[in-house]
Amino acid sequence: MTLPTSELTADNCVFMMIDHQVGLMQFLTSVDPLQLKNNILGHAKTAKAFDIPVVMGTSWPQGPNGPTMPELKALFPDVEVIDRPFVNFWNDPASKAAVESTGRKKLVISGLATEVCAAFPAISALREEYEVYVVIDASADFNPLITQVTMQRLASAGAIVTTWVAVLAEISKNTQVNGKPIGAFLSEHMGQYYAAMNNFLGVATGAEQVKKDVGLLGHPPIPQAGLGK
Repeated sequence: MTLPTSELTADNCVFMMIDHQVGLMQFLTSVDPLQLKNNILGHAKTAKAFDIPVVMGTSWPQGPNGPTMPELKALFPDVEVIDRPFVNFWNDPASKAAVESTGRKKLVISGLATEVCAAFPAISALREEYEVYVVIDASADFNPLITQVTMQRLASAGAIVTTWVAVLAEISKNTQVNGKPIGAFLSEHMGQYYAAMNNFLGVATGAEQVKKDVGLLGHPPIPQAGLGK
């Protein structure tokens, strides 16, 4: 395995979000559907917050795969969703050209399903000496065994298998500077962090300043049962 030449930054990577289609989400059940939705949106909002280029594509949207998640289209209204005939995203001239036009050599890839839509272009790009990160929890498969096999295949090929929170943290770099997107996106899309943040906001000294700094994207603290009306 070759180590990446540098850390991920907002200026050196492009997000390839491949085939996040509503039909696929219904039958790729290796990740709970609600958790998968939150992982995908948390990952997408990382790109939005740091102004990272995003390339999106679909395969067979007129069939059972269905259209792109409407939440993604709402997040990126100016990003063209490229419908391709090729199974491998990298073999589609328009899709590959969209990536190449960014001039960036670090590819952050997620896709449904991992074994095909994420793995195929990842391995193809590695052959062309791109540095590839595959966001495994913003991707999904028919069952967990397929994901395990695909992770081994990707790692053996030289890809960095990672998660959306790890990508967010690596790009954010500094919590004093970028605490707002970290706190906000984890609170909104990671249930455990949401519970911890609410507990903190309810009891901690200085919580009001943190609430002001983080924002929480409009999510109020959860009221305790039986208290108030």
